[in-house]
Amino acid sequence: MNTGLVKNTPFAWDGGGQREYKLVIHPDAVVYDKIMTEKQRFAAKYGTETVAKSFPYILVAGFYAGEGMEETLIRWIQRICSQHNSFEVILNNYSGFPQHTIYLRIQNPHPLQQLARQLKTLDNHVLSMSGAACEHMPHLALAGDLPEPVYEKAMPAYSQKTFRANFTANELVLLARDHPFALCKTLTVFRFLPANHQSYSEAV
Repeated sequence: MNTGLVKNTPFAWDGGGQREYKLVIHPDAVVYDKIMTEKQRFAAKYGTETVAKSFPYILVAGFYAGEGMEETLIRWIQRICSQHNSFEVILNNYSGFPQHTIYLRIQNPHPLQQLARQLKTLDNHVLSMSGAACEHMPHLALAGDLPEPVYEKAMPAYSQKTFRANFTANELVLLARDHPFALCKTLTVFRFLPANHQSYSEAV
């Protein structure tokens, strides 16, 4: 039986009988509250109740896997995160993915892109690991899966709005769910090294 990972494509469920996993970074409490206030404002203005019910996070990687791979996956991801330093995330204004998502831009994407590339090294051990969500365009969605008319109405307004916040990313969170209508549950939290800690690879 195939228990390897298969690529996670957006807006679809391709996992068959496998679990869907997401590796995400959550903002701290202050930034979380600031984003949720904006999400509630958006939902009230544009009549999109689901926007106010979705929680803010940065998707670093997503994949499907059989449950038999879970312990091994956790061990591999822990090894990667234990060598990665904490880093600052700077959110700066809005942009969009036509015609469905309005998101907060990440001004300093390099640490996230580096982490996504490191996670893709799992390709050496399993069938496929998709870090593409963060490898190319790291972002934090304000409002996703929008109907096209709502996107067309809201995007011009949000392209003129300002938003700036920053927080320190200290950990990577592994979420999982068994079918597309289930809520994601937290499985494990992987802590990064302190920001000023010199990793072994840097010291040699």
